[in-house]
Amino acid sequence: MNSPVAGLQQQREEILKEMHSIDRLRRGAFSQHFLRRREGGKIRTHGPYFVLQGYLSGKKFSKHIPAEQAAKVAVDVKNYQHFQALAERFVTLTDELTRLEDQPDSKKNSGRRK
Repeated sequence: MNSPVAGLQQQREEILKEMHSIDRLRRGAFSQHFLRRREGGKIRTHGPYFVLQGYLSGKKFSKHIPAEQAAKVAVDVKNYQHFQALAERFVTLTDELTRLEDQPDSKKNSGRRK
């Protein structure tokens, strides 16, 4: 029973190291928009315009991102998504570890049934 626990603990440590290595992130969804306008009988496309949207402390936010910052913000948002996935994996592993540690010895009551 020790080897599954040790393996899970090792996986948790690796997740924590990876989380620690993420030094930049931005919460939200990053999108690119184009505006179409009719000008002189023709439809012209303007853009792209970049927007970061999300929720922070229960409130919605929307922020225009300048084109020269768009690539950096896109990476930051992906880092946030990766961090969230790592956090979920960490919680799952910790739950599994807790169950293994709390599991009664399976040999104690295996012979008696009423």
